[in-house]
Amino acid sequence: MLVEKLCIQRSDDTLPIVISIVDDSFEFLKEIRYSFLHIAELAFFDTLKFSKIQSSYLLGRYAAKMALNVFKEDVILTETRIGSGVFQQPILYLKEAGNIQLSISHTTERAIAVVFSEEHPMGVDVEVISAEQAETIKGIITYREKNKLSLIDTDENKCLTILWTIKEALSKVLKTGLMTPFHLYEIENIEHNEGAIICNFHNFPQYQSISWISDGHAWSVVLPKKSVLNMKQLKMLHL
Repeated sequence: MLVEKLCIQRSDDTLPIVISIVDDSFEFLKEIRYSFLHIAELAFFDTLKFSKIQSSYLLGRYAAKMALNVFKEDVILTETRIGSGVFQQPILYLKEAGNIQLSISHTTERAIAVVFSEEHPMGVDVEVISAEQAETIKGIITYREKNKLSLIDTDENKCLTILWTIKEALSKVLKTGLMTPFHLYEIENIEHNEGAIICNFHNFPQYQSISWISDGHAWSVVLPKKSVLNMKQLKMLHL
């Protein structure tokens, strides 16, 4: 598990965020679930029938709770509930939480969560890199993106999966879920910095994405374009 408290630089302010990445085993998380799940989350976990779904759920909740624990002092994790909104966006239920927001993404093996202030919207996504997944993703890329894929990575499976995570993360910022055509999230201006891929958006120029590859997964964070994130700090999450 990695948990990093980062500082977002804005022209007139500095804002804290916390990003956590979790790769703990299902057996471990299941054993300690009573130490971080709310009673309502425990009840929901008991309704899940398959171990892969249970694992994903625990990974996501644990990543979010670990990030929250660093973001805000004196948090009692078992009294903190993470629910779902009408577009399946995570909703934080915590006394005196103020305007704390979070974004979560998980596979059956890895999870990422970011905790931030509502004034600075963010979204994250992680996906397993696979040829099967990449083949499906080909259907959501635009013509202009197709011509730029090699700028992301020379491996087609990797670049297509990164592209998917970028669009997923933006959809979480916008809270549209998967109900908006993904071609509207078209990327442009691809560059590399400290091992990460930085992209802008054709239709949403106020945002940027930061992506990387590690542990057989593609990861993306989307945040406001004029926000500056310390790339050396972020690199600690994907060494």
